[in-house]
Amino acid sequence: MEPEQPDDFKGVADAKAGTLRGSMKQSFVLLPARGLRSPTMLNVGRKIGSFVGVAGARVGVDTTGPSTRAPGIKILHSMHEDGPKLAALEPAEVEALHVTDPEVRAVPLVYYELARLPVLKLAPTAQPASAAIAVALRLTVQDSNTSVPVAGAQVIAFTDFANRSGAEAVTDMSGIATLTLNAASLTVDALVIYGPAGHWGLFKRALAIQDGDALTIDPVNLRQPDYLLDTFGARPLSAGTGVKVGIIDTGVDRHHPDLAVSGGAVFVVTESDAGDFGPASVQGEHGTHVAGIVASRGRAPTGKPGIAAGVTLMSYRVFGNKGGGAGNYDIMRAIERGVDDGCDLLNLSFELGTPDEAVHNAIQAALDRGTVCIAAAGNNNRQGVAYPAQWPEAVAISAVGKTGTFPASSSETVDILAPFAGSDPRVFVAGFSNIGPEIAFTAPGVGILSTLPGGRYGVMSGTSMACPAALGVTAALLASSPTILAMPRDAARTAAIRGLMNSAAKALGFPKNFEGLGVIL
Repeated sequence: MEPEQPDDFKGVADAKAGTLRGSMKQSFVLLPARGLRSPTMLNVGRKIGSFVGVAGARVGVDTTGPSTRAPGIKILHSMHEDGPKLAALEPAEVEALHVTDPEVRAVPLVYYELARLPVLKLAPTAQPASAAIAVALRLTVQDSNTSVPVAGAQVIAFTDFANRSGAEAVTDMSGIATLTLNAASLTVDALVIYGPAGHWGLFKRALAIQDGDALTIDPVNLRQPDYLLDTFGARPLSAGTGVKVGIIDTGVDRHHPDLAVSGGAVFVVTESDAGDFGPASVQGEHGTHVAGIVASRGRAPTGKPGIAAGVTLMSYRVFGNKGGGAGNYDIMRAIERGVDDGCDLLNLSFELGTPDEAVHNAIQAALDRGTVCIAAAGNNNRQGVAYPAQWPEAVAISAVGKTGTFPASSSETVDILAPFAGSDPRVFVAGFSNIGPEIAFTAPGVGILSTLPGGRYGVMSGTSMACPAALGVTAALLASSPTILAMPRDAARTAAIRGLMNSAAKALGFPKNFEGLGVIL
């Protein structure tokens, strides 16, 4: 049966603020007690009116209030008549739902963030330069090979690195960043440059700078292997053939010459699912970068290969064009669509700090239908594994890096932190990577070169990058395991894929809560 049409999208866009405009209503995802579909969802909320009238006082409902004169649940969107729904509920209606529909759960609408490494940035409370002595200090950023000015580089000068105080600016078309500081010449605690597409960044401690200085950043060299290529090598274009992979992210550029996107869909309820599965207007480069790690068909000197270029690649965009994260309701819909489309593996490079039963339900349902969800552990500087990676039904991936696979002065050097691998002292678990007993595997995630929208290549770091690396090598393994691929799409198939991953893992010599079983090879 086709999904219900939205009753009313008015106010859904305000759900990110937690409360719908003009009322006490908040957005909730209504779920069956188990799974994603149940007859109990067919009539959800139909009995609320009678309950409010009869038992309102017992649950603290104001029976004279406007909400009880026009009782009932306001359904904003429905995945299926018998499936999850997005609803606007007042607190009293949530209480009533517990009594009238005890087999239905109301889970708050929450928003996941990308598991890409957050840049070092100024603290929100950082003190600006004193107006009385503020000076415009101009720094020029140039390409280290050609000395050509680099536009679009983010420059941050930390006058107090511990407290994240200082100034920042983005270079203009002349490569000039104008920083408002208290002097035209000073020594900063740290200076960070985040390069635009095609360039590495820069990180320097205790650096003396003055107005008019020029700094250089290295261009990306696609002939030089990053840690991903160093680990997995340039596999044939046929690697992964017969395996279908879904990238649930910010969208994938179907026009990139080195990517073959077979299809997909957009799931952003606050934007009425408008647009397509291409890159979102905000942070749209993330999904394309993730996809290239798995399936780029490029070769040096103009491109770089992914791990399993032969996969059937699907893009499911859940991040909106206005930014602000991806809702759990939309992620649920994307996971279900990926399973319906026959994806063997789904990539989840996003994170949330608190448990969320909505996405958990969707991952469980995917497992029961033979699809493995591989999730980024999160980038909270060695804190516990984030969700959805923390759920046991997902495969949690931490990130490792290797010195020598990125420039010695690049911004990636910030991520170098002990412990170092017993098998190779150049290998480290990224300082940003979350860790914990839930970690299943680790994968390269520091200074990773991959595809970007517009036919470009660039560098990103994060468990967002490690996650598709683990997925890509799993896809290559699965393509060579026709018996598993041919299994009925059920939990036994999922278990077989997990067993394949486990058997191919090689420990690097870190504690288990850092690397799980190690790197899948």
